[in-house]
Amino acid sequence: MSTADLWVRELGARYGLVLIIVIVIATWAYSRWSKVRKVWYRDHLVGFETECSTLARFHKRRLFEPLHSLVSADSALRDLGRIRILEIGVKTGSRSQIHFKGPATIRSVFPSGENIPFYPEACHLIGVDWNKKLADYLFHDDYAWRFQHVFVERTLVGDGSRLSRAIPSESIDAVVTTRTLCSVKSPSAVLREIRRVLVPGGAYFFMEHTPDPERGTLIYWLQAFWSRSRIWPYLYGGCRPDFDPIKSIESAGFKEVRWGRATLHGDVSKPHHLALTRHHMIGTAIR
Repeated sequence: MSTADLWVRELGARYGLVLIIVIVIATWAYSRWSKVRKVWYRDHLVGFETECSTLARFHKRRLFEPLHSLVSADSALRDLGRIRILEIGVKTGSRSQIHFKGPATIRSVFPSGENIPFYPEACHLIGVDWNKKLADYLFHDDYAWRFQHVFVERTLVGDGSRLSRAIPSESIDAVVTTRTLCSVKSPSAVLREIRRVLVPGGAYFFMEHTPDPERGTLIYWLQAFWSRSRIWPYLYGGCRPDFDPIKSIESAGFKEVRWGRATLHGDVSKPHHLALTRHHMIGTAIR
């Protein structure tokens, strides 16, 4: 037996048990971390994202106001005075209630709908989201009555980049995304699908966060660091704070793009998160 073999054998005898313990602990920690990350992201959605939506209510009310005067290209819907809306990255939102039961305090969170309350009465809605439980939230949840003013045609699982089998071309009157493009794998593919499904003259309504408009600031470099290190996308569902949707939307082939900037201010549970995603572009793109 060679000296090297003896050395390996001696290491195995001395540290084999330690190595096994380390492997077992690492495997356990990895499996637990996956669950912790899911809980972390869920709390982020029903926590900060809902707070952010509250700060954006004024901007959303103005953004979605034209939906109420939009005329559908679908003759059947037009005769009924309705329109068809596609929302990609459906924001179900949340609200908190505090229940007192004896000495215990129970905090419960339930979906309230971040964008749906701004939609016209009796509009037809198609929702696209990775959340497989979206249909349960909209149809069967205890608070589904909050969405009764809209008719949910169906829900689709995905990020909106492959809709050709599910949604015909030129069949949607309006498309909506809010704080969504930052987390999809291919924004250009999603925007191509948005343009494809819109009827001629149909409108794409967007509110997407952007990098700090002033390049070179501390926030700008932090957005770049957390995005390129993959830490932020890993923790927050693929979100990239340094993604700039402006060029992507303007180069997607829309006939007209109108947008302006808005900055969110207010008290939230995660001020550092708001600092990195407070700047937004808000507008419409016409097919």
